[in-house]
Amino acid sequence: MDDMTPEFKVGTYDLHGDANFNFQLNRMLMYGGGDLEEVKEAAKKITDMASWVSTFIDYGERALREGRVRQAIAYFRGAEFFMYGDVREKHRVYERATELFYEHYSHIFEEGTVVGDRVPYQHGYLPVWITRPGESAGTILMHGGYDSSKEEFLGTVLYLKEKGYTVYFFEGPGQGEVLKRCGIPFTHEWERPVKAVLDHYGLDEVTIVGISLGGMLAPRAAAFEPRIKRVVAWGVLPNFLDVVLSTRPRALRYLTKMFLRLGLKPLINAAAKHQMAADSLAEWGIKHGCYAFGVDSPYDFLRMADKFQFLDVADSITQDFLLLGSTRDHFIPLDFYKAVIDRLSNVRSLTFRLFTERECAENHCNVGNIRLALDTISTWIAGMSRHVGACSAS
Repeated sequence: MDDMTPEFKVGTYDLHGDANFNFQLNRMLMYGGGDLEEVKEAAKKITDMASWVSTFIDYGERALREGRVRQAIAYFRGAEFFMYGDVREKHRVYERATELFYEHYSHIFEEGTVVGDRVPYQHGYLPVWITRPGESAGTILMHGGYDSSKEEFLGTVLYLKEKGYTVYFFEGPGQGEVLKRCGIPFTHEWERPVKAVLDHYGLDEVTIVGISLGGMLAPRAAAFEPRIKRVVAWGVLPNFLDVVLSTRPRALRYLTKMFLRLGLKPLINAAAKHQMAADSLAEWGIKHGCYAFGVDSPYDFLRMADKFQFLDVADSITQDFLLLGSTRDHFIPLDFYKAVIDRLSNVRSLTFRLFTERECAENHCNVGNIRLALDTISTWIAGMSRHVGACSAS
């Protein structure tokens, strides 16, 4: 990608026994530019969050000493991902990775291949990357999800530009520098930042693409925004609370939801504290959630997570809709897709594409074959654009 030609590796690797660690290691390879042999070596040293962080800080420093800046960026960003507790240190590592990124890829921005901009929002701003091909096949408004930063998607943006699309990739509340530099936490009301971007640039007739948790956020925005003509949910999260609880025993899921309805905050906080003490991944998940949502207790995090859903407004989504899924998504059970499809009763059209292991695209957001997912999206947009107009019966 250094010569502005996106490269997407195909295939996933069995690198760690823990499903989440294994996914994040593959994500580091597919999106981040990590070196396979180094990541394999690092995986053997990882037993918990602390060892993940210390290992990739060390690997980042070594890569930097050896002049391998792209790998250093990947490892520092990977370390920052699982940092929690010391927010100042987390921000320091984020800033270091980000500074290295813009130094390494400075030519892409200096030559105008990607134009960086800011949209005023609340007491801060929404950063936006803009790419414009010579002749545009359409406009894509794109954003990530729960834990993403725009730098992770440089190859994605450049690839869509090569496909002929004008792309506006933005970070919203709770993401990237909007959270870390502006201090603006997540909101489930994604229609607000989307409106700000559309208004600022005078955009109309756009396709919105939401990735991961963005697969909930983008459809929700579309329910309120007629300037969005097509919706791509790259991943599906009908209710984020259900995703947070999906790996827990059925009885625990039921009790947690009941206690939330009853407002039993001390009981939920005590149970969460016990779980966090026994499980470093649960501790990271809750503390990161509190940080991203701008709340200060597990109870408040879970209450906020329950607001992150779009089924309550699904009937108002009337655009063409593309839903992308994967057969072995460790975050999203397969039965979640049916819940979404059943509620999208008023969309103009609905296309569901389930990627499989044989396509090397079975993991969350199709990490393992990102090019295939992007080709699917661009082909679908082109097809929908050729069939604009309402049906009529005589």
